[in-house]
Amino acid sequence: MSVERTTLGGDLQISRILTGLWQIADMERGGRELDPAVAAQAMQPYVDAGLTTFDMADHYGSSEVIAGHFRTRHPDTPVQLLTKWVPDPGRRSKAEVRAAVERALERTRSDAVDLLQFHAWRYSDPGWLDCMFELEELRKEGLIRHLGVTNYDTAHLAMLLHTGIPI
Repeated sequence: MSVERTTLGGDLQISRILTGLWQIADMERGGRELDPAVAAQAMQPYVDAGLTTFDMADHYGSSEVIAGHFRTRHPDTPVQLLTKWVPDPGRRSKAEVRAAVERALERTRSDAVDLLQFHAWRYSDPGWLDCMFELEELRKEGLIRHLGVTNYDTAHLAMLLHTGIPI
C-alpha cells in the first residue's frame, strides 16, 4: 500500500499519517514493562501499510527502545523515528542537553536522531532558548538531523526562527 508522503523540512520525508507511540506510556503504568522485542513486532503492520513514520518522546515509556529494536531488526526498512525531549523547566547544562540526545540515540539505536522536537514548558524561563542553542550545536555535530518544537506559540516560534536555528 502506498501512503502519501510529505516533506516536513529540509530533506525529511515522512508519511503523511504518523503512528504515535504515546500509548506505550499508558500501557506501562503501574510498573508493567513491555518486552521491546515483542512490541517492536507490532510496528511491522504499520510499515507494511506504508505508515513508516513513528512519533515518540523521552517520556512515552519505552517507546524509543521499542522503535530502536524495530530499526535494528529491519535495517533496510526506511522508517523515520521522531522523538521529543521534554525536560523539566529551568536551565540545563550543556552536559544535560548532550546526555538527553545521547540517551535518545542509544534507545533508538541510531547514529543521529531523525527529528528531535523540543518542548518548552514556560517561556518566562529563558532556559528554553539556551537549550535550543545547545541542540543546534548537536545538530551541527551530526547527532540530530532535524530540529523541531512542540508546544510553541506564534510569538516564541518567531523569536526562535529569528535566531537562525533551522526549525
